[in-house]
Amino acid sequence: MASLTELVMHATGRSYFESIRFIKAREQQTNIQEDVAKALVVKPDYVPYDKEVLLRLNNEALSSPRALEYFAGRSITKESMSKFKLGYSSKQDMVTVPVSAPDGMPVGFVGRSVEGKVFKNTPGLPKAKVLFNLHRVRNEDTIYVVESSFDAIRLDQCGLPAVATLGANVSNLQIDLLQKYFNNIYVVADNDEAGGNMKTRIYEKLSSRVTVIQLDKQYKDIGEMNDDEIKKLNISFDKSISAMLQ
Repeated sequence: MASLTELVMHATGRSYFESIRFIKAREQQTNIQEDVAKALVVKPDYVPYDKEVLLRLNNEALSSPRALEYFAGRSITKESMSKFKLGYSSKQDMVTVPVSAPDGMPVGFVGRSVEGKVFKNTPGLPKAKVLFNLHRVRNEDTIYVVESSFDAIRLDQCGLPAVATLGANVSNLQIDLLQKYFNNIYVVADNDEAGGNMKTRIYEKLSSRVTVIQLDKQYKDIGEMNDDEIKKLNISFDKSISAMLQ
């Protein structure tokens, strides 16, 4: 078993004599053994979320006329509500979308008010470390990348495998996940400034794998398109981005 001095050296990077001085200076102030033990604990990337809570919210959504009407208004089917375990909280009048780690372990949910546009996520949700729906499509060679989980679900309903970044800000870890799992990446960004920043960032990092699908100006995002329009998406390279980055 390593001595306390060796543990301090390992945990803090101090030399042998520096570690002895460190221990002596703190012997009367704190429990140095506990402090070192805490420093050596490796925190997991993902913490599991209670599946029973997600199941309860999903059951409430499937039995709530208000939730069913809301999702129908977003052109999301009852089958998709079951598949993606979409939920509803009558207490907060909020719909919920479970989010999972790459291996499928639930790590929380993103929530949105039925009235207005108020968002509320579970505390500590690691949004920057996940891609919505990744665990269901990670074996696909080609993927569509959108911002919204609802847009990813709409694409899925039309037979197009999709993930969502859960916002226009794309983290380095999300870039790493795209690079790890997919060879052909079709980015379908929203028709606004934030969407433009999103597609530019992904293209800058993964240009050899990326094709940008530019939506017609009449649409803000996938959510404003019907199923036939989604199925007819023209896969066209956004030359404005190409020129800008050369």
